[in-house]
Amino acid sequence: MKRILIVGGVAGGASAAARARRRCESCEITVFERGPHVSFANCGLPYFVGGEIVEPDALLVQTPETLRARFNLDVRVHTEVVAIDRAARQVRAREIHSGRVYDAPYDALILSTGAAPLRPPIPGIERPNHFVVRNIPDVQQIMAWSKGCASGKSSAPTATPGGADARPPGNRCRAVVVGGGYIGLEMAEQLRRRDFHVTLVEALPQVMTPLDPEMAAWLHQELRAHGVSLHLNDPVVAFEPPTAEEPARASIVVLKSGRRLPADSVILGLGVKPEIGLARAAGLEIGERGGIRVNEHLQTSDPYIWAVGDAIEVRDAVTGQWSLIPLAGPANRQGRIAADNILGRSARYAGTLGT
Repeated sequence: MKRILIVGGVAGGASAAARARRRCESCEITVFERGPHVSFANCGLPYFVGGEIVEPDALLVQTPETLRARFNLDVRVHTEVVAIDRAARQVRAREIHSGRVYDAPYDALILSTGAAPLRPPIPGIERPNHFVVRNIPDVQQIMAWSKGCASGKSSAPTATPGGADARPPGNRCRAVVVGGGYIGLEMAEQLRRRDFHVTLVEALPQVMTPLDPEMAAWLHQELRAHGVSLHLNDPVVAFEPPTAEEPARASIVVLKSGRRLPADSVILGLGVKPEIGLARAAGLEIGERGGIRVNEHLQTSDPYIWAVGDAIEVRDAVTGQWSLIPLAGPANRQGRIAADNILGRSARYAGTLGT
């Protein structure tokens, strides 16, 4: 009986597990996920914040229970794989709540460790009410803030004499979104949908840098038409504490130009970086772009270990160069291809377009 262990249970990991079960009824398939959820629709997270998706359960494609019932998978949430012993072909896992540590052997291992939000070393970036958008707990925190801000009960009080609350006209909470990529634009749109005062800051001259400037200009026009204040070509240099003269619940966002933007919350949409700590510690090859290096069969430098999703480098299908393209669609496809290769069907991943 083949033992397949999968580290990470969201897009690529869940797809790999389901495909492996379809191809092998007798395999012992275990999925480790350090978070509380597996197989959730991370592309829908901003729309939960904006209220277009009402219930958090609507973001769940599968749950640990449905994966067990439908695919006979051993799904272990709140469990982090902390080390790989390549010589013994086993991983060390730690149950987050109990602290129990144990070893689990494998015949084939799939790493789907994902990516973490970028937090560059900008002074004050770790201040309260600064949020990222990566998983369901992240957006639940944003929702809790938004309700508190709208009611005047935010966890970080406004720094004004006598507790007065200085807000823009219409009593709107002020959100500063840093970063003009997918997440930044979606969060700006959805926060405006909730009638928040939204400012979007982008260090480069345009949002959505893969677009030609002429196409991005249409986006700039659309954002402004919907009430988003744009600051382009003006990077953030610091997040400072609010003062009596500059009231805010979160920070004063200081730009290179000298502009100072009071923020009741800050949404950090600055991109992601591959989660490669586990792979690096195990001695697997890391590529020039900082992702796990894999071959066309998604096999790492260890013949018993495969890797998929946001943690790996892929070939750009246009340029042929190694690239990081953290998208859910390619991750799902990679998971299925890795499972096929593990179970005897030769399949290759030709690269990612990134569209």
